[in-house]
Amino acid sequence: MVRYLLKFSYIGAHYRGLQKQTPYNDNFIRDTDSIQGALETALLKLLPKSLIRPALVLSSRTDAGVHALGNTAHVELENKYNTIYDSSHVKQCVNRYFGHCGHTIRLLDCIPITNDFHARYSCKSRTYLYRFMVPKCEDQRIALLDATHTYYLRSHNFDVDRVKRGIQLFMGTKDFTTFSAKSVTDRKIQYVRALQAFTLEEAHAFMPLDPLTKNFTYWHFTCKARSFLYNQVRRMVGALIALGSGRITEKDITVMLQVPSHHNWDSRVLPVPPNGLHLLNVEYDPDELRRCTILEQEEKLQSEEQMQELQCEEQKQGLQLKE
Repeated sequence: MVRYLLKFSYIGAHYRGLQKQTPYNDNFIRDTDSIQGALETALLKLLPKSLIRPALVLSSRTDAGVHALGNTAHVELENKYNTIYDSSHVKQCVNRYFGHCGHTIRLLDCIPITNDFHARYSCKSRTYLYRFMVPKCEDQRIALLDATHTYYLRSHNFDVDRVKRGIQLFMGTKDFTTFSAKSVTDRKIQYVRALQAFTLEEAHAFMPLDPLTKNFTYWHFTCKARSFLYNQVRRMVGALIALGSGRITEKDITVMLQVPSHHNWDSRVLPVPPNGLHLLNVEYDPDELRRCTILEQEEKLQSEEQMQELQCEEQKQGLQLKE
């Protein structure tokens, strides 16, 4: 049995979310309406077939409608030859399945790793990008690509400088209880988190040749931390957009941070829609990943040894049949 680190991207518009949703965690139901379910189904197409049913361990969970340029997970596979799957073969087989089925998912990398590397717990940081656009004129028709990947902010008087100043209110170690959606769980949630980076920068249109993009200004929020709470990024961005639109003040954000509670959320603030949110990257310590990666030379040596053992067994069985 070998563990593999998978890196993949997806457009989340047509999925119920990243995590598979099956009753009682039933691994035998193929939930292809989720990204996890689609990936696990694609891995069933590998040859030789895995003796273990693929079950992904996700590094970062994203909601319905959220996109990813570089999410990760690990999975354990084993075949009857007890050999390591070739990474290029895995990517080709999985992406061929996605292409035939019309899935907007792509497997970017497949790295055989040792069992002490964990996709979630070995993670050093996660980076999210939130994309939105502000109209320049009265013509507010939007380009088709923007409808899927960009939040359309219907505000002509958006104060970017005020938002950039407001970002500083979130920096440092804070209790983000107010900025997380309440979830039903038995495990204890640590609401105190620290942001490593939080910025707002002007961006470009996805398709500059489309004449409709000239009517808008595009912006990117980029937020980086070791981990995030449920809906934390969408709520922080929602508060900053409300600040830039003049619906709330810096004091209102300060109160939500200084009095952390799920009941202290300002009703004038709305969490931004999921279509503008993109998981850019899941970062690992390069030295740790290098140490835990099973090298190609080791794979070849292991495969050669296993082939020699198989040939010896076949020869023995042939001799026994002759006798």
